[in-house]
Amino acid sequence: MRRGALASAAIEGNTLSEDEVEEIFVNKRRLPESQQYLEQEVRNVLDALQTIRQEVNEGRGDDFELTPEWIKAKHAALLKDLEVPDHVSPGEYRDIPIVVGNYRGAPAEDVPYLMEELCRWVNEIMSDARRAAVTSTDEAFFLTFFAATLSHLYIAWIHPFGDGNGRAARLIECAILAHSGLVPWISTNLLSDYYNRTRTRYYERLDAASKANDVAGFIAYSALGFRDQLREQVRTVQAQQRRVAWINYVHERFQAEPSTDIARRRRAVVLAMPDSKPLTRKEIRYLTPAIAEMYDGTTDRLFRRDMNKLLELELITDVGGNKFESSIWRMDAFTPRPEFGAYFPVLEKLGEE
Repeated sequence: MRRGALASAAIEGNTLSEDEVEEIFVNKRRLPESQQYLEQEVRNVLDALQTIRQEVNEGRGDDFELTPEWIKAKHAALLKDLEVPDHVSPGEYRDIPIVVGNYRGAPAEDVPYLMEELCRWVNEIMSDARRAAVTSTDEAFFLTFFAATLSHLYIAWIHPFGDGNGRAARLIECAILAHSGLVPWISTNLLSDYYNRTRTRYYERLDAASKANDVAGFIAYSALGFRDQLREQVRTVQAQQRRVAWINYVHERFQAEPSTDIARRRRAVVLAMPDSKPLTRKEIRYLTPAIAEMYDGTTDRLFRRDMNKLLELELITDVGGNKFESSIWRMDAFTPRPEFGAYFPVLEKLGEE
């Protein structure tokens, strides 16, 4: 959520880094007064996302409808406590013409009608998605994604507010995905990060949709990014699960060993070893300052006994050439790999042993 919130603000010019946002929201660091508006921008997006999450938890997917009132309320939240130009009223449509770069927004007098029509149209698509979900999750997801990205695009076209239109468009996109029941909450905000990573292409696709009526191009661009972001997220989650499984497995293997400093030292060594990186005994002995300290003043014979025990417990693997690597690869036997059906490459490696 923090990454997505920062990304949505960064597209509009916020210059905070991910590390700075982490420091602010996790470690409660305060920025200098002159930069606190940057924090407030990100905080507002985060708060709006939390509100959407709460709405999802309290309701059901078929309860959600996009309304001008809901959009205005979210826009007000996005601009809360920020200095804005005099012509900007948080939570209210603009009453003046607006030009962004070479793009001129819809006439101010048309905005209320256009927003009503947009909400009506998007709600129809979401209703179709709910009906489709009874028989086809794929069709339901397609329609939901269609509604989300169209909302994003048309908010950018109409430009209903004096400021904050991009943040509002991306928030609405996230909300539609979240309320669908088809996208896990953890994945609903991936598109904002993708748009920020590919910001130049993002603006090109928006521009082409406007000037060349290439709506399909914008949706295809968004869909491609969402797919790739989901794959990246799955890999990240699986890597974390793999690491947790490995830690549990290592502790389980040591259950039969006496709870001594020797066992703790050996456990620390194997858990510090990197994945798929063969190391010599010397490299392992000095892998981290903590491990080097554990072996400080000890004999090479003691270290070899530790290594032999880890080999016996099958927690490290002798890969030849007097090098060893972590046996974390054993955890891959429990990773779903549908592209291989019932076959897992790790089983072949185990069989060779």
